[in-house]
Amino acid sequence: MKISSDEFNDLIMVIKRRIGADKRNGKTIKYKDIDSYIDKGLEFIPISLTAEDRAEVFRAIETEEAIKHTKGNCIFDDYDDPHNWYEHAEIEDEHFWRLYSKYLLEESSLDDKSIDILGKKTLPAIMNCLCNPKEAHEGRRLVRGLVIGDVQSGKTATYSGLICKAVDAGYKVVILLAGITENLRQQTQERIDQGIVGLEIKKDDITKIEKPKRVGVGKYDKQLLASSYTTQSSDFVGQKDSIFVSLEAQRSVVLFVVKKNVSVLTKLHNWLKNSNYDHSEECVNAPLLLIDDEADNASVNTSKDETNPTKTNAIIRKICNLFKTASYVGFTATPFANVFIDPDSVDEMKNADLFPEHFIYTLPTPSTYIGAKQIFNAGSKYYRNIRHIIDIDEPDYGDECWRDWARTHIDELNAGTFYYRHQKEWSGILPDSLREAVYCFFLANAIRDLRGQSSAPRSMLVNMSRFVKVQNVIKEEVEHIYDEFKSIVEKDFNSDSRKNTNLPLYKELKQLWDKHYSFVSDVSFERVVRKENLFKAIEHIKVLVVNGLKSSGKLDYKENPSLRVIAVGGMALSRGLTLEGLLTSYFYRNTATFDVLMQMGRWFGYRKGYEDIFQIWTSEESASWYDEISMASEDLKEDLKEMFAQRLTPKDFGIKVRDNCQELQITAGNKMRQSFNLDIQESYYGNIYETPYISLNAAHNTLNLEQVTWLAEELFKRNLSFDRFKNNTSLIVKDVPKDVVTAFVKNIKSSKVNPNFNTEYILDFITDENTVGLEHWDIVFQSGESDKCYEIPHIASVRCAARTVHIENNAIAVSSRRKLLSTHEGTYGLSEDQLNIVKRKCKEQWRKEGKNENREIPNRAYFEHLADRKPLLIIMLIEPVRTEGKDEKKKLSEYREALGKDKMAAFAIGFPGIKSAQNVKHYKANKIYYQQFMQDESEDIEDNETIQ
Repeated sequence: MKISSDEFNDLIMVIKRRIGADKRNGKTIKYKDIDSYIDKGLEFIPISLTAEDRAEVFRAIETEEAIKHTKGNCIFDDYDDPHNWYEHAEIEDEHFWRLYSKYLLEESSLDDKSIDILGKKTLPAIMNCLCNPKEAHEGRRLVRGLVIGDVQSGKTATYSGLICKAVDAGYKVVILLAGITENLRQQTQERIDQGIVGLEIKKDDITKIEKPKRVGVGKYDKQLLASSYTTQSSDFVGQKDSIFVSLEAQRSVVLFVVKKNVSVLTKLHNWLKNSNYDHSEECVNAPLLLIDDEADNASVNTSKDETNPTKTNAIIRKICNLFKTASYVGFTATPFANVFIDPDSVDEMKNADLFPEHFIYTLPTPSTYIGAKQIFNAGSKYYRNIRHIIDIDEPDYGDECWRDWARTHIDELNAGTFYYRHQKEWSGILPDSLREAVYCFFLANAIRDLRGQSSAPRSMLVNMSRFVKVQNVIKEEVEHIYDEFKSIVEKDFNSDSRKNTNLPLYKELKQLWDKHYSFVSDVSFERVVRKENLFKAIEHIKVLVVNGLKSSGKLDYKENPSLRVIAVGGMALSRGLTLEGLLTSYFYRNTATFDVLMQMGRWFGYRKGYEDIFQIWTSEESASWYDEISMASEDLKEDLKEMFAQRLTPKDFGIKVRDNCQELQITAGNKMRQSFNLDIQESYYGNIYETPYISLNAAHNTLNLEQVTWLAEELFKRNLSFDRFKNNTSLIVKDVPKDVVTAFVKNIKSSKVNPNFNTEYILDFITDENTVGLEHWDIVFQSGESDKCYEIPHIASVRCAARTVHIENNAIAVSSRRKLLSTHEGTYGLSEDQLNIVKRKCKEQWRKEGKNENREIPNRAYFEHLADRKPLLIIMLIEPVRTEGKDEKKKLSEYREALGKDKMAAFAIGFPGIKSAQNVKHYKANKIYYQQFMQDESEDIEDNETIQ
């Protein structure tokens, strides 16, 4: 934020006082009123707010005053259709919704107002998008749509409510696809049994015989009008397809909660066709609602046929096409998947099996929801809850020497340090930070107990590996940490805390308290570490491995509502599975795709009563990805509002998602990793390329500084003018001959982690005889906000940039956003006429695409839309700044020491948008490039999993 924390707090206090006064006078404060309250607050606290500051103030008021934003947003393929059939539907009895809303009121954390909004606004809006189940029509009718929510924000309540509304309106068959693991399917089945069916069937622990039991809504009404053909103990497997049922004759709705699994879905398809297909009408004549929970998960790359996305999507489509009337609704928090976007072909994207061509609806974000934006944006409310894992120094996977060593020292690797890319036989040394995180979980448990929350469930997540064997190794280590801690507290601690002060564990806990919980004011350290309090807090903690295996531990909060658990796992913890009361998360995984990272974020959600003490332990790289993803997700939601106003379609939304992914360079590598021999088509025309990563080899930086010194001297020798900018200390040198730039680029060193700034390729492009328009250049020595200067002859007056740096991909990252530049550097050297041309062309393009015309013009546009501009070289010297309040990796500390007082040299280079360019370079990415820059971990079902 640009304003100080004192100014922020003073403004919030004034606004809250005004709101409080209005509330006492009987006024209901609505979401739309917040802006006016901010304006009134600014009359008393006359400070200047940036757009970012105002958004933070807005969010703080929305959250603290529990003001709900109740309106979702939707776009359609056909705006001539009024989408209002549900409003006019004559529904005799809302039996299912009546019971489910009562269940939500009595059993869930939702208040009556939220339930009322869900029933009267959100769900009717989605229902209007579906097929009318009672409307007569010729042939088959299939509506495909997508509902976008937030991770861990309560999607289950929404789609359960949608099922109730749909069944009350006339839908007879409901199929719910509940992920690809049995654990998740069972959890989903339990919720459907509770909220819709009213009856659960589980195997007795002793006799192993399935027994029925009334639960949830079944306690409110003797009449059960829903029949589930799957149970908590069995999917649609075994002999279930031997039962003959006439769906048309069924008085009750028929439900199936199944895994997204080819065998299961094929069995269900064949059963539906063999038992209920009307050959005269060539369809199943019963309206179908198919809900695909975690819809994007079908796109995750996997080699296993049972969860192959292409085969899975095909069989889902075949099921839908059996029915005369069908509605497919995908639910997701991450609309960035291949099922939604094809990176190359718009036509393929639209025609994909499950593309939501008819509607996309975004659920409103509840004001008390804590998501990526509130956690990972530097300066955000919960940013202090992040703990960086800095005690793992990853090897340089692209280094030939290291790879040669790794190939011949497999046993040493498997017995050594834990790395991202460990083997499934690994059984070595886990980082000390894991032990520290577990101890923090113990302290947080005691804090919650002393806050009067002793009956609430508590969880810790440990997600470090997709391999089952490694998960068990981690579980054993965590169990050892727990058993040792528990034993010391039980046997060595005295009831008189004064006698414990010299115990090593007591001293360690005091250090951890001062480091992690010193801000806690309502509970003292002395009370937390009192023997009876600490032992009671940790006495019944369980350590479980939770994965897709039959032997997996079960998170049974129903049987044990006060369960305290440390859950170790991989994918099963990443999608859909809810960890109640999640206090501590230890997340160390190597993945860089939007959807997988967001779904792994089990810590998003609601943390009432402990929002100050939850912790997320993760790498700096992952934290910076989450920051970037949160902005992309927010942008997409905002775009939907504009796209509705422009009457744009889901197809247009798909294109927008694709453009974001390409710009951020997050999902493209993952989607195109079918081959190691990846063709890269790289035309440097019409864009600007930069070096947000600096080599860890300080000698390379020394060489670069020498080259900057040479360049300044060479420009001076040629009597070229160094012109100062009007509003800062930057210098620009115009009309520099190409040979000077060529010599400079030839001798600088760029980290290989900058794949778009490969000096060899750039030099090849510049010197190619077919490349035109690069004879004369503009060179800018860019200033920054540091009080230090360049200290290089002829450019000594230019101020350095100051950037917070961290280690990422075995390089120095100079920005959490992987961006060296902002959005104005492309304007350097341009005339007013050229600036106006770019502005006009951007507005025309955005208007055509339905985007906000007043948005900021990106740097790329100043090159893409100008064929006659001069190419641009930017030099920036950076003072590396420490991240306040965060520990630093050893490699970074060593780099600082090697750097000494030198500044880091970074570069950017831009080329005009010459449309007539014919010579486009084609490069092949070798295996090393693939491994270093594109490879993510496969998010398959855990190694060795048996499909149940």
